[in-house]
Amino acid sequence: MFGSLPLPPRRYLPASVRLDRLADLEACYGELGARPLPADDPWILEQWLRDWSELESHLSEAQARRQIASSCSADDLEAARAWLVHVDVLGPACKPLRHALARRLVEHPAAARLPPGHACALAVLRNRVDLWRPGLAPLEVAEQHLCAEYGRLRAGMQAAWDGADAPLTHVERSEDDLDRGRRETAWRTVAASFRAAKPELDHLFDRLLANRRAQAAAAELPDYRAYRFRRLDRLAYGPRECLALHDAIAAEFVPLAGRVLRRRAAALGLPALRPWDLAVMPGGPLASFTREEQLIAGCTRAFEAVDPELARQFSVLAEHGLLDLMSRPGKAPGAFQVHLDASGLPFVFAGAVGRHEDLLTVLHEAGHAFHALACAADPLIWNRGPPIEFCEVASMGMELLGGRHLGAFYDADACTCAARHQLEQLVLFLPHAAAIDAFQHWVYTRPEQARDPQARDAAWLAQHRRLCPGVDWSGLDDDRAALWQRRLHVFELPFYYIEYAIAGLGAVQLHRRALAEPAAAVADLRRALALGARARLPDLFAAAGLHFGTDRSSVRRAADACRELLDL
Repeated sequence: MFGSLPLPPRRYLPASVRLDRLADLEACYGELGARPLPADDPWILEQWLRDWSELESHLSEAQARRQIASSCSADDLEAARAWLVHVDVLGPACKPLRHALARRLVEHPAAARLPPGHACALAVLRNRVDLWRPGLAPLEVAEQHLCAEYGRLRAGMQAAWDGADAPLTHVERSEDDLDRGRRETAWRTVAASFRAAKPELDHLFDRLLANRRAQAAAAELPDYRAYRFRRLDRLAYGPRECLALHDAIAAEFVPLAGRVLRRRAAALGLPALRPWDLAVMPGGPLASFTREEQLIAGCTRAFEAVDPELARQFSVLAEHGLLDLMSRPGKAPGAFQVHLDASGLPFVFAGAVGRHEDLLTVLHEAGHAFHALACAADPLIWNRGPPIEFCEVASMGMELLGGRHLGAFYDADACTCAARHQLEQLVLFLPHAAAIDAFQHWVYTRPEQARDPQARDAAWLAQHRRLCPGVDWSGLDDDRAALWQRRLHVFELPFYYIEYAIAGLGAVQLHRRALAEPAAAVADLRRALALGARARLPDLFAAAGLHFGTDRSSVRRAADACRELLDL
């Protein structure tokens, strides 16, 4: 792993300060809170801000290293305990100290005369100051414990497969098998595991729902949706725009998805598609790799074709042990990229088992890593955290850009087939993303109804039937009703899913442009990535040569691009 990566140097923080000792952190926050800041000197305020940023960067990295350790070895109790020190002790204790500094900053007379590049960060900090309430901290800690419980439950889910107990990720790899009987068996095996776990998952979600209602009450907001949109720093759009996006996707992408499904059914020689027919390629699955070295080398070649600098950056991550990409027993499920803020380096985590989808996952998380590297030099940690929606443009865009250059894994015909399949999957994904988001709008604005597990399932089914038609689910109503429980985001990252839809619309635009003018498209993208959080979301899209919008005309642009690229 990254254990050999040296700890970053400190400029403001004394070397004696331990980042896992609360008294040391309280002393650092105390010094920053007491330091004189003349009202008429923005330069002194800027230096103070940089010192505060250094503290937050080192603390963030210490927390990230422990998160990585507990994810890479989910069964390591010592790693879990070290991570919980941050969750249970340091995080809650530092929140009021951090809030006091943020309030001091946004209320300081010289804040308005800081460099213009800090304006977006100041807007975010002002939003967080306005939102902060002392009663939220213990609720957030409890929520993190419940989310960790979901992670442990998912990590422990296994099923009998090929004569042995196997993680569900290993069973799922057969869902794209050309043998329809085998992929049906794989799909039903996974579905049975979730059916068996459903009572436990329902109970866990009940507790999360109660916790989140309490958060909304503590924040003095009408419901959790209102609180969560503020908590996610969504300053460019709100619930109304999300609901409009659901409708626009229903109008523009659902018919397009129907065409993709009908063409896939014809290619497979089937009268109708069943749920286990959605991942398979008509030519059969693409056997990609068996070892992490193959995966890294092949992805490096793909990045080389997109931009040589990206390939160099990916190689640096590999050299420093900042890639942990293969599935293994005891490793947490999922995939993520986390930034080591003080070192200026990202860490990429995945659970690959050799499927084509694993390649796309690594391309996706590498896109986040390239984004982190592009803005790593900014001295302020708040400028290194761009709006999530544009972070996902970087990652979903990299899937499409890099996905055209997988010659290290496939021959030319297979590469063409894979690129087409990937774009088809995006067309199918956008309605699914809208369904997940619409379901959460229902859950968190109707909390009394949402307390009933059957009502939740019915609400999910209504959205799924509206936005994801075209598949024969006969005899599988219970499994369809429980699909939402497979989405980690619904449990651990509420309302963090519409970002994928917004970013997918941007990624399609990027893909289309890169086919026409690859050098200019990539150059503009990298310039936009380097802006970090120093520009508003619409301006970041514009800097990359893309259009931001949630209305039907904006969605139609992306749908037209997909229709053209897929000859539909």
